[in-house]
Amino acid sequence: MGTIWRPSPDFTSGPKYKAVLEALRVDIAENTLAVGDRLPPVRDLAWQLEVTPGTIARAYQLGVSEGILEAAVGRGTFVATQKTTEDFRPIMFEVEEGGLINLRNTSTTNVGQSTELRAAMIRAAEQASGYMDYPERKARHDIYRHLCDWMQYSHVQAKPENIVLTNGGQNAINIACSAILTEGSGPIALDALTYPGIRYALQAHNAAISGVLTDEHGIIPEDLIRVCKRDRPRALFTSVNVLNPTTGEMPYQRRVEIAEIARDYDLQIIEDDCWGIGEARTPGFSRLCPERAWYLSSFSKVVAAGLRFGYLLCPEGMRHRASRIVQTNSFGTSRAVIDIAHELLASGDAQAIRNRILSRVSERVETTVNMLGHHDISWRKDVPFIWVPLTRGWRGSSFASACERRKIAVRAADEFALNNMPIPNAVRISVNCNIPLDQYQEALREIDTLLLKPRIDVES
Repeated sequence: MGTIWRPSPDFTSGPKYKAVLEALRVDIAENTLAVGDRLPPVRDLAWQLEVTPGTIARAYQLGVSEGILEAAVGRGTFVATQKTTEDFRPIMFEVEEGGLINLRNTSTTNVGQSTELRAAMIRAAEQASGYMDYPERKARHDIYRHLCDWMQYSHVQAKPENIVLTNGGQNAINIACSAILTEGSGPIALDALTYPGIRYALQAHNAAISGVLTDEHGIIPEDLIRVCKRDRPRALFTSVNVLNPTTGEMPYQRRVEIAEIARDYDLQIIEDDCWGIGEARTPGFSRLCPERAWYLSSFSKVVAAGLRFGYLLCPEGMRHRASRIVQTNSFGTSRAVIDIAHELLASGDAQAIRNRILSRVSERVETTVNMLGHHDISWRKDVPFIWVPLTRGWRGSSFASACERRKIAVRAADEFALNNMPIPNAVRISVNCNIPLDQYQEALREIDTLLLKPRIDVES
């Protein structure tokens, strides 16, 4: 139903869109706004509050991203069914504000790779005469051969004619989803805990989402069967080498079971391996069911995120569909980016950078485990984040709020959970190698103190 919402946001400090968003959170929590209530149009509310329409639009957009609102094309913005966490309040902030120590996100680990990047750019500049033309589409560039070698580190065997070059991992996700959904409608099955970026990609395609229950080894095969019978999804999006946010790894036998389920229910599988800094130990779906597996990764975590270079390995005979989508959207990945990535691969510099990043991550994970290992944490030496289940009265969102008051940013499990799916009582903490060691250790000491104390002791 419609509603005349008359908020009173506090515009005295901070960005105005955050004040509007906070007013939304409060009124939803206090039932001033009920599930299904339609919010005022952007321009009407902007006029009422004497702010720009962009301010209201941004607040509404962030509310949709958090899951407290939902947008229906042509109908408006509504209050969504809320998650079951009692005090769920996602924290929205810019990591640059207020001197926060960023243990929320993980940027590319800086190991001095700017030297190799600069040299690769100089070598690539020799190809500048070719930049008058659009990127080629037939996988004839020498980079494809080097990419096939590069992917063997991830236990992936690829053919050049099945690879599509992309503008990073998120772009690869969008291309794979588009290629699958062009052949028919249907939901996409996702891990109950998953990287928020895939939700944004599916929202852009107006695709429904079917959550699949997970445990420490990833999606549970029996629950995937239940979802397949109930919802008939078109595809499954998942990760198996690094489970984000829990740091786990899917065992080989479970991968085999899921591949068999995919065949039984004619399910495409999109496998995201963008966190694969360490060498994979087990074959993924591109080996177990190559006729329906889409494998994607990028240089973002292992070389440089700003390069925006990624790649998508398509099932046999499906590259043309993905290539057509790339052609329609952008005419291809930048030739300059491709040439720089090629120089990094051909020279061995990309491998050297990845090795240095892996070493640095391993060192900082060791520091982290030495300081927090007496708690029940999940970690791996090749993964730049840890998973921390909470006890003694904490919830993920309240613990993240307590950390924020101490100028530390972490991510609550709420941000990874799908709507109407169980939300673990936990937080993900980034092992951020770009923070000076003394500041990082001080942040861990603060976190340790919070973990050791009941909530009532730290919020009084």
